[in-house]
Amino acid sequence: MAYDIVIPESVLDRADRITLKDLLKSAPFQCFIVSALGNSVRNAHLFSEVSDEADEFLQFRMHQLMGAIPYETRRACFDEVGRIFRERKDERYER
Repeated sequence: MAYDIVIPESVLDRADRITLKDLLKSAPFQCFIVSALGNSVRNAHLFSEVSDEADEFLQFRMHQLMGAIPYETRRACFDEVGRIFRERKDERYER
């Protein structure tokens, strides 16, 4: 698998000042972060060709984190993201 997406170092430096906890506590980000993490954990195997040992350990830790979030909370986050996306799609269709 060729994977050529590179996040600029300047962006990574700025991201260093934001924690996952910050994002999970913030209402505007919470449901999107849980949804994205869930999708990432479920699909990490697709990136096995470009993963290294550090990535594998991070995947393990993320899997544990996702498992610690109650199913009802994860489901509510996925449902909310789906609702928002559907509403946006409908708004674009109506224009």
